[in-house]
Amino acid sequence: MMNNFTLDQISEFIYKEAECLDDKNWTQWLDFYIDDCVFWAPAWINESTYTSNPDEELNLLYLKGKQHLVDRIYRIETGDSFASVPMDRTTHLITNIRVNARSTHQISVKSNWLVHSYGMRESQNRGGFYEFQLVSANDQIKILQKKIILIDDKLVGPIDIFHI
Repeated sequence: MMNNFTLDQISEFIYKEAECLDDKNWTQWLDFYIDDCVFWAPAWINESTYTSNPDEELNLLYLKGKQHLVDRIYRIETGDSFASVPMDRTTHLITNIRVNARSTHQISVKSNWLVHSYGMRESQNRGGFYEFQLVSANDQIKILQKKIILIDDKLVGPIDIFHI
């Protein structure tokens, strides 16, 4: 039941998910997601509107189902991912975590984020908003959907799951 989780527990969960990305702890990171999860970064249509239908519109990144996350991790670990070779160092900074809605089955959470990355002798900063749909599985918080909205509409360099 999702109403049992406090804002502190939800915040700690979101911080730990980001820490796993920074630590490249892929196995633990995958445990944050349920099997039918969605990991989605929509693209901008114009200055104030981003895509709203990931199945029919352009996306910066769209991974539907945990198996696609597993496949992405496999490509990262084997060096088959252009966006991940060489592997960048990252730090995720997350702020303003707030619960937007609660039901007995889901919690909608929004936060701000900034990711600093260093790779190829170059630093980059990207920022935006996270919109999480969280569910409970075996009395643990899990991610049903993570929508990553970048405030930048021009991307320099590659982008992968740990860059955002």
